[in-house]
Amino acid sequence: MPVNPRIEVLESDGVNVVRFHDRELFHERTVREAADQIAEILPNDGTPIRLVLDFSDVNLVSSTFLSKLILLQRRIDGTQGKLRLCEMSPVIQQVFRTSNLDRLFKIDRDQRTSLESFQ
Repeated sequence: MPVNPRIEVLESDGVNVVRFHDRELFHERTVREAADQIAEILPNDGTPIRLVLDFSDVNLVSSTFLSKLILLQRRIDGTQGKLRLCEMSPVIQQVFRTSNLDRLFKIDRDQRTSLESFQ
């Protein structure tokens, strides 16, 4: 049975921009499928990963999703790459602040700002 597409990927000047299709990244299956689909677009040859995650349509995230993001950040750090998060609702921003993940991740107000950080 084919997996539902959980993300949309656009490329802009060598940076992959991921937008999530789901409003809630909460249920285990949804989180696993989204994380797997992100992993599929990343290079495995050691080249620096350049990635923006756009949370425009997301209203809710689980702790499991947050742990997947931490693992993603570690993988990107291992390639000397860069990860930016953007377009977060106030609720999701509060989740990141409360869990102190706003210190680990670079969070931008909008996608344009995230993309400009790669120049």
